[in-house]
Amino acid sequence: MPTAGYSFTRGAFAGEVHDELLFPYPPPLNTADPAEAATVERLVRAMEGRLGDLVDSVKFDEEETIPDDVIAALGEHGFLGMTIPRRYGGLELSPRAYARVCEAIGGVDSSIGVFIGVHCGLGSKAIALYGTDAQKQRWLPGLARGEILVSYALTEPLVGSDAQHVKTTATLSADGSHWSLNGHKIWIGNAHRAAVIATFAQTAVERDGKTIMRPTAFLIEPTMPGFRVVETARKMGIRGSTQAELEYSDLSVPAENVLGQVGKGFAVAVTVLNGGRLTLAAGCTGGTKHIFREMASYVEQRIQFGKPLADFEITQRKLSSIASEIYASDAMLGVLANLATENESDWSLEAAIAKVFASELVWRAADEMVQLAGGRGFVKPYPYERFLRDSRINRIFEGANEILRLFIALNGIQTLSGQLKEVSAALREPIKHLGLLSEFAAVRVRSAFGASATLDVDLDPRLAKHKESFEKHVSELRAAAESAVTTYRGEIVEKQLVVERLSNMAIELFATACVISYTQSLLAAGNESVSSQATLLCDLFCVESGLRFRAARVALAGGSAGLIDDERKEAARAIRRDGGYGIPDSILDVVMSNAAGAGRQST
Repeated sequence: MPTAGYSFTRGAFAGEVHDELLFPYPPPLNTADPAEAATVERLVRAMEGRLGDLVDSVKFDEEETIPDDVIAALGEHGFLGMTIPRRYGGLELSPRAYARVCEAIGGVDSSIGVFIGVHCGLGSKAIALYGTDAQKQRWLPGLARGEILVSYALTEPLVGSDAQHVKTTATLSADGSHWSLNGHKIWIGNAHRAAVIATFAQTAVERDGKTIMRPTAFLIEPTMPGFRVVETARKMGIRGSTQAELEYSDLSVPAENVLGQVGKGFAVAVTVLNGGRLTLAAGCTGGTKHIFREMASYVEQRIQFGKPLADFEITQRKLSSIASEIYASDAMLGVLANLATENESDWSLEAAIAKVFASELVWRAADEMVQLAGGRGFVKPYPYERFLRDSRINRIFEGANEILRLFIALNGIQTLSGQLKEVSAALREPIKHLGLLSEFAAVRVRSAFGASATLDVDLDPRLAKHKESFEKHVSELRAAAESAVTTYRGEIVEKQLVVERLSNMAIELFATACVISYTQSLLAAGNESVSSQATLLCDLFCVESGLRFRAARVALAGGSAGLIDDERKEAARAIRRDGGYGIPDSILDVVMSNAAGAGRQST
């Protein structure tokens, strides 16, 4: 049982190794819950079977929609009720079971993955977690069957996933019977065909004798006066899923349609988004596995210079690195899904890490697939260019990776800042303003009395060198974080290049710890074939991860990357001053107006 309230990553920043959160590695689902495993197996087989026959990714992409018969089939098989309690007709899957299904969907079609993620992971989950009995009874049975759809409207033109600062407002009527919403939402999945939408608006609340504005969650319906779908977005990828722009003009919402408590919408938003990062990481991992299968097949069949591409060392480097990173992403997914299911530890930072890692991995894999395919990678009807387009959004979804890196490190160094009040004060507002802090993380920043700086578990001798390196890196992360805090004190929140490097170190540490735990479990199982491959991938990942960790540490210690930061800032100032690249053309400088340059559609 994970230790209540503790976070592995927070502990690592403090030089503490909470190995009980990762070791022993969680058992497979068919051991932990055979009945739930059977349900998951049925869903996975359905996705790859009859549903797979209905899924036409080329058609979805060209027509920019998922047909009604596919949605009906998803409902028929239970995919649209995965997060809904059984009492309302859903499957009530645990987070680890839901993540496994999302992984399978990610390997079939990205647009289906987004569609289900909005319906199950955002909208339905928000109602299931925060709805009143009446709201649940009204909406959840139909949502579970797929008879109606739900959406989740948070993003605005000036606000991404920062629920704390939405601009939409809600005003309560004089008699208290309804709210009037005014605002604008963009890129809202499934909104054009949803029967109910969870949305967010600022409301006036009384705190300490003062009236302040705080976000509140509402359930709205397209039939309510003042609701309008402005248009749907044309996108680079995931074209089968539909994202709509919404407008609320004195939108009249009954008072009983408040979701949760007035002024407590931030808790609704961040709790739902935190779970969404787990399933997004799962979908990205599944997508990478699918791309990798295509890659492995292609390089054996494609002949260049009289031999298959797979014979070339450069190709082998690409294959082995991606395979080792899939192994790491899979290892993190198993740990994270277990932490989410046990619901005792604070796993918000680990969810952010897994999302960043998996989303960047699927992008690299898709890019390498296009590169290996050459001209075929760039044109239709080959699917490789679509893989690339579909994978790009994942680094933006559920919090842009740049913001998540700040979230990881700024929260991590909170454990070191208690003795420096100015640092604690400086951290408080930026972390809150990131709009990504879970309630768990907000109230349980602490370290464990007596926690060690070592990995105190029995490991196979083949993992001894990785254990030693890991423990060294834990010590180095703490030292680097302490140095950054004491050097920059309250200014640390503005030193984003420093914070980013600390985050990258933490990402590599968590990934490595999960890989060691996963590999130990596979070695202990005694399957020699699996053990041999697992050891290879573990060795490769730990070495390459260690090199990335070292590069970040050296940069923080004043290495070449760190020394060049001032030059980067100076160059950026010149670019901003010049409005772009300010050097004359090396061959012939032809001055063009900004309007002419902006109007070009091709190069």
